[in-house]
Amino acid sequence: MNWDDLKVLLALSREGSTRKAAAKLGVSNTTVMRRLESLEEQVGGRLFDRTPDGFRATSLADQLLPAAREVEEMLAEAERQVSGKDSELSGRIKLSLPAVPVTHISEAVAEFAIQYPRIELDITVSDHPVDLARREADIAVRGIPKHKRPPKDIVGIKLGRISMGYYVHKELLSEASRGHRELTCIRASGRALSLGDLPDPDSLGLKSRHLIDGITPRTVAVTNKLGVAALPCFLAKQYPELILLPGVPSAHWGHTWLLHHKDLRQSARIRALFKHLSMLEEKWPSAWDTSPQAEPQAA
Repeated sequence: MNWDDLKVLLALSREGSTRKAAAKLGVSNTTVMRRLESLEEQVGGRLFDRTPDGFRATSLADQLLPAAREVEEMLAEAERQVSGKDSELSGRIKLSLPAVPVTHISEAVAEFAIQYPRIELDITVSDHPVDLARREADIAVRGIPKHKRPPKDIVGIKLGRISMGYYVHKELLSEASRGHRELTCIRASGRALSLGDLPDPDSLGLKSRHLIDGITPRTVAVTNKLGVAALPCFLAKQYPELILLPGVPSAHWGHTWLLHHKDLRQSARIRALFKHLSMLEEKWPSAWDTSPQAEPQAA
């Protein structure tokens, strides 16, 4: 069996669609379908049912998946061990950053790229979890709720606190206070947004109107006076027109973590970038957090 075909099997089982599987693998939809058809021909049966909700693994696929996962883990472990023993300050580093724009991270990454011209950076941005064991990234920056910690096989340090709060445009709040507009809530679509210690919008009497996936698009919506949304304080405070919803203080949500797999500890280039980014905590501690507070109501 071809490993590329097995990768398609794994990606389709995890993503549920050819489009998402293709994006995960960095290939085209046509390639995904061709490899799936090749694998189904080899095993002599259908591996996925095509349903309105996406691809669903058949019993034949369920029999094949454990072996595919075992091969994937063996290859990933071998790759991590080889990469972990690399003593050269050259080569490629896969860096996964949060989709939320943080200028200080971008500046630090640019400084690193200039300082180490023989190291190539492969940067992706996402709000979703990244699997470091499967080498989806070598180093990742992610927000983790305060009651959770990275897995045992992951090396991580905290870069700073993250607080969340309900933010609203000053003008929208003023219009609502005069009875000209109704305050409604912008919720996350897709995966549920963890609110931490913030109250549920329903308990605040805020009706949901819009569903918007992604912190950055929700921030844009709030700046355009579409409603109230839970946002990270470090992001919202970049917009002077946004204030915390009166009477609802922000709350400590968790921390921003810098992460890599323990098997990469001996890699010189991984150590260099990890050390460089770890300086963010000392260099810009105020960039990450706004202490819990209640801001005054707009006039």
